[in-house]
Amino acid sequence: MTLSIVIVNWNTKELIGKCIESIFNTTPPGELKYEVIVIDNGSEDGSKEYLLSLGGKIILINNDTNRGYAAACNQGMKQSEGKFVLLLGSDTLMLTNTLVKCAAYLESNPQVGAVGCKLLNPDGSAQNSCKKFPNLKNAFYTYLSLDKLNRSYDMADFAYDKTITVDQIATTFLMIRAEVVQNTGMFDESYRILYNDVDLCKRIKSAGWEIVFLHTCCIYHLGSHSTKQADFALRKIMYGDIYRYYCRNFGFKAKFLYPILAFRLIVVTTIKS
Repeated sequence: MTLSIVIVNWNTKELIGKCIESIFNTTPPGELKYEVIVIDNGSEDGSKEYLLSLGGKIILINNDTNRGYAAACNQGMKQSEGKFVLLLGSDTLMLTNTLVKCAAYLESNPQVGAVGCKLLNPDGSAQNSCKKFPNLKNAFYTYLSLDKLNRSYDMADFAYDKTITVDQIATTFLMIRAEVVQNTGMFDESYRILYNDVDLCKRIKSAGWEIVFLHTCCIYHLGSHSTKQADFALRKIMYGDIYRYYCRNFGFKAKFLYPILAFRLIVVTTIKS
C-alpha cells in the first residue's frame, strides 16, 4: 500500500460524498495503490448511512460521539497501512494527478517528511494554507483581529506560485511519511480541534524533517463547514486548544491570552447565534 487517505467526517454528508467521489474519479487504483479511511464522529445528518452504503470501497470507523478531530485522525492513522498517510479535509475536491504527484515527490526527496498542496477556492483563487510557527506577538494580533500586523506570520505576501520549504501547512491536505508519524508521534489528542496541526508540524520539523509546499499540485477546498457549525460548548474546546498551545510553548508569558480568548469566545458565539 502506497497511500492511506484519512478523512474525518462530522455532519458533512453532501461534502464528503463529493470528496470521496473526486478521489475515485481522479486517481484510478492502477495509477496509485491507496486506501480511503473515513472516521465518522457521531454524525446525525445521514452521513453514517451514506458511508455504510459504500461498503468495501472505503474503510469506515464509526464513533458514537464526536471524539474531536485529533482523536479521530489518530484512529485512522493507527489503522493505515500506506507508506504515506494523507490527512484530508472532508470539504475538499481532488484534482487529477495531485495524489500521484505528491506521493512521487516524497519518493524522490527522502529529506522531506511531509508535503502539502495548493488549496483553491471555488473561483480558482489560492487560499492561505501556509504559515510560520506563531509566537506570542502573533497570538496577540490574531485574537484581537489585528491581521494587518501579522502579515509575516500569515505569509500574506506569498503568492503560492513556487515550491518552498515552510514551517506549517494546514492539515486540510498534508501527506506525511508513515515513518515520520511512527517516529514523531501522531496528533496530541489534548488538542481536540485546533492547533493539533501546528503542534504536529512543529514536532516534524524539530525531528529534522522538511515540510514542503508543492505549488504544482492543487485541490479545491470549500471551507471549514464542520467548525462553522460549532456551538458555545464546542467553541470553548477550540479556544481551550489555542490557550493550551501557547501556555505549553511559552509558559507563564502566555497567561495574558486568557481574557482575550474568553472575550472573543463570548463575542463570536453571540454573533453566530
